[in-house]
Amino acid sequence: MSRRTAWLLVRLGVSGALAGWLLLRVGVGAVAREMADVGVANVLAILALQFLNTGLKSYKWQRLLGADGIHVGHSTAFASYMVSTFFSMFLPSSIGGDAVRAIDLGRRSGRGVATATSVVADRVLGFAAIGLVGLLALAAGSATALAPRLRWTGAGLYAAVLIASAALFEGWPLRLFEGLGVARWPRVERAAASIAASLRAYRGSGRLGELLLLSVAAQVVVVVAVYVPLSYFFVIVPLVGLVESIPVSIYGIGLRDVSYVYLLGLVGAPRAQALSLSILYVLLTLLYALFGAVVFALRGSGSAAERLRAG
Repeated sequence: MSRRTAWLLVRLGVSGALAGWLLLRVGVGAVAREMADVGVANVLAILALQFLNTGLKSYKWQRLLGADGIHVGHSTAFASYMVSTFFSMFLPSSIGGDAVRAIDLGRRSGRGVATATSVVADRVLGFAAIGLVGLLALAAGSATALAPRLRWTGAGLYAAVLIASAALFEGWPLRLFEGLGVARWPRVERAAASIAASLRAYRGSGRLGELLLLSVAAQVVVVVAVYVPLSYFFVIVPLVGLVESIPVSIYGIGLRDVSYVYLLGLVGAPRAQALSLSILYVLLTLLYALFGAVVFALRGSGSAAERLRAG
């Protein structure tokens, strides 16, 4: 058994074990009854919000690419995002599709390292938005139901995410590699030089403030898509977004469910309601991802998938 296959089985095991354990504790029947109460109008509204979210994120990515001299149409960036959404359902964590995006657009742009850097930078902006939305929600008193210790822990985590995001855009990891002497290897040195040039282009473009605002808007759309009336969600949805990004499960399944059940339980939400919310969001995301599968088939992006499997 290859190391890749073993790691895939581990991730499947983590997702299956956590999700199965929760279903046994909460009860399949109780979760099914909660999900049956969701109307068609709500389902259509969530799907519409997911399209809006992808539109915002792909426009942000297009602007980021343009800052580095890689000019693509919004339709191209949007299609690439849709394809990555489909593959994210089968790859590690909720951000596994980023590799597909990097390969898909990299072969179109002819600047593989610069395109991959834009994907990472795009993701970092998303994390920065998570930190910012979380801190603003805490400052607005959206989590007063939580114990002060938990509120301070959340604030520290969100602040750390913001600081780490700023450090990445300033190129601190590259300086660390240089200090360790890793960048002296020819291929690594060329890649590091390309990454550094892209980061300078982003900082010099004057677009980072605009791009962060777009990331915040996309994050707010995610919060609204999960649940509208409870301001507490502006605290926990960003936090769940961080947890589900840990690459130890498939598309964050299991990690996301445990997070929602625990965090909503702190404010008295029934376990069945919390778990049904998490499962429903995943099911609707899977349905939404099928649109990405259609885009993938129509665009003839097979080489991206082949390279990812070979990688």
